[in-house]
Amino acid sequence: MDHKIVSLHAGYDYQGHTVDGYLARPVAPGTYPGLVLISGMSGLNAFQREMTRVFARAGFVTLSPDLFDGYAAPDHASALLAKNSLDVNLTVERLTAGADWLRDLPWVEDGGKVGVSGFCLGGGLALYCLSRSDRFNSGVIFYQSMFPDPAELAGITTKIQCHYGTSDHSTPEEEVARFRTEIDRLGIENEVHFYDGIGHSFLNPRQEDSVNREQAASLALERAFGFLSAELGGASVANADRTHEQVETASTVDT
Repeated sequence: MDHKIVSLHAGYDYQGHTVDGYLARPVAPGTYPGLVLISGMSGLNAFQREMTRVFARAGFVTLSPDLFDGYAAPDHASALLAKNSLDVNLTVERLTAGADWLRDLPWVEDGGKVGVSGFCLGGGLALYCLSRSDRFNSGVIFYQSMFPDPAELAGITTKIQCHYGTSDHSTPEEEVARFRTEIDRLGIENEVHFYDGIGHSFLNPRQEDSVNREQAASLALERAFGFLSAELGGASVANADRTHEQVETASTVDT
């Protein structure tokens, strides 16, 4: 089912600091699972806002917190600097507070399940959220460019689903292989999908204009919706082809 949604500016307090963000949710009466959706290094841009809406159309009350407090990098080098300057500990605490904020909304059942997902930088932060907190019930990781220490990964107790392109130079296969070895050794239940010949950040249509990328993006979204629906409950799987067409309107590269 493709839900009708409403989306709007959002924000919540964490230790006296207001964390800005973007929220999208189904408009039909009832409660839904929550999802904290974490951006790449480009932050809360047009692509991230559209992905927030995409997951809401699939039946999740979706929050994208602003990792950079309103800062918008003017160029690629500045974005990389912001990414590598991020206070990971504080950021993970703020993201975890977002899960509790979602549970306080009337659209999420009291004590309801909340998942976490992220792209590139956000994928790595999602792993930290899962390893350091019990506030998340599952996670979907898209081509993380940040790899937590294996000692951190040991804290993950939920099932995770991961997505990678085989031609990704930012998240190369050999790094993913090391990551898979660690999570298997730790007994973390996982589901890993590779997309042959696909590069980094393949959900974003600006990264590559090809049928192969479009098909990989649609399939990855379909798998993510189904996984989160099964793990969190209460959401219906949207038409991934249609949601991918809507992502085509996003205009900013996210890496």
